[in-house]
Amino acid sequence: MTEITTHTNGINATNTKETKTKAPRKPRYLAGLPSVSSVNDMIEATYKVLCDKTPTEFSSLDNYEFFCMSPDAASLMVKVSRSKAIRISDRKVFQTNGGRVYRASSINYVLPKTEARTD
Repeated sequence: MTEITTHTNGINATNTKETKTKAPRKPRYLAGLPSVSSVNDMIEATYKVLCDKTPTEFSSLDNYEFFCMSPDAASLMVKVSRSKAIRISDRKVFQTNGGRVYRASSINYVLPKTEARTD
């Protein structure tokens, strides 16, 4: 006579209780982003940036705050986490562990001359 053993992870095989399962989540329907059909549908934007002359530590910036690597605001960047920043001009992500940067405290949109109002 042979004895058969089964592995049940501590659950009695004769236990007939039904296990509760979570209800499936309802899918969220989110609106998509509008697409641009061609370059002709885009406009050229010009921004005026005021950049601090005194450097500050990268770690002291808040997330999504603008900063520059040089005091002349040559390449505008955005801090997205405590160790990542994105350059605005080409959307390239940079890993960093800190450093000294120049805070961009004010960014103003400058209207193109063709759209400027004359009252």
